[in-house]
Amino acid sequence: MRGCIFLVILFAGLASSAQDIHFSQFNDAPLTLNPALTGVVPYKGIDENMIRAGGNFKNQGAGIAVPYRTYDIFVDGALSLPRLKRTQLGLGLLLYNDNAGDGSLQNTSAMLNAALTIAFNRNYSFRATLGFSIGFINRSVDVTKLVFDNQWNGVIFDPGASSNENFSTNSIFAVNFNFGGLLTYEVNRKLFLRAGASLSHINKPRTSFYDDDNRINPKLIAHADAIVNTGENLTVEPGFMYSVQAKTYELVLGTNLTLTKRDIQLIFGLWYRLNRDLIPLVGIRYQGYKLAITYDVNVSPLSIASNYQGGIEISFIKVFGRKNRGIPCSTFE
Repeated sequence: MRGCIFLVILFAGLASSAQDIHFSQFNDAPLTLNPALTGVVPYKGIDENMIRAGGNFKNQGAGIAVPYRTYDIFVDGALSLPRLKRTQLGLGLLLYNDNAGDGSLQNTSAMLNAALTIAFNRNYSFRATLGFSIGFINRSVDVTKLVFDNQWNGVIFDPGASSNENFSTNSIFAVNFNFGGLLTYEVNRKLFLRAGASLSHINKPRTSFYDDDNRINPKLIAHADAIVNTGENLTVEPGFMYSVQAKTYELVLGTNLTLTKRDIQLIFGLWYRLNRDLIPLVGIRYQGYKLAITYDVNVSPLSIASNYQGGIEISFIKVFGRKNRGIPCSTFE
C-alpha cells in the first residue's frame, strides 16, 4: 500500500511539474539559488583571487518511511578582466542529486555557471551582476519498487502481476537553462545590501516517463539579504527567499546573529517557511570555513502526522584566496 500511495504522489507531482529541490539555508547554496551569485560573496570590492567550494545535505520528511534526501556540491571562482575596468567574471560548477520515496525517484543535475559583475563607482560599493547557467537534468525511477492498482488481487498486491503501465523509459535526460541578476550595495561600513532574482528552466525541459509532453515549469526566485554591523562583535543578517513554480510557492524569511571573538564567529539564527516550518540555525565560521546546521520543525497542519519532524540540513563552505579582504558576510574594509 505504501508503494501505491507513493506512486500516486509521484505521478501527480510529475503531471503538475512539482517543486524543485530547495534548501532552508538558501544563502549557503548560492549556485542553486541564483546563477548571478557565481563568484560573488558579500564583501567590498572585486577580488579576482576568490575561489569558493561547498556543499549542502538535506534529509527531509523524517516522519515518513523513506525520507527525501538532497545533496549538492559546488565550486566557483572570480577572475578579473584587465581590459574592462571594475569588471569581474565568475565561473562555477554545480552538481546536485535528490532521492525521493519508495521508487527511488532520482533528480540529478550538472550545471556550468558564468556571471559578469560590473562596479558602477570607483570604490566598488555599488555593483550589478548578470548570471547564466546551462547543463542537463536526469530524472529516473526504479519501477520494480512500485506497485500499481492493477496488481491488487483483492487481498494483497501481487508484484508478479502486470501493471499495464506503458513506460517509454525509466531515465530521462534534458537540457536546462537558468538566468539571474543581482544588485549589491555597500551603503557604508555598517550596512551591506543585496537583492536578486533568477528564472530556472527557461526552456521548460521535457521530463515525462510516458510518451507525452510533460515539462518542468519555469521557476521564479526573488531573494534579498542584508548585513548590519551593530557593534564591534555583533552583526545582524536578515533575509528572505520567495519562489513560485506553477501553482507551488515558498517563502522563507528570518535572520542570523553573528558573534565575533577574534577570528572565530558563532552564528545563531531563526527562520520561518511560511505555513510550514520553523527553522533554527547554529553555525561557526573560522578562517574562511563555514559550517551551519538547521532543522525544519514542521508546524503546519501536517504536524499531526509528522509529529513535528521535518528535516536536518547541513551546509559547509570554504572560501580561498581572499587576501586582506576580511571575512565573508560580516566584516568590510
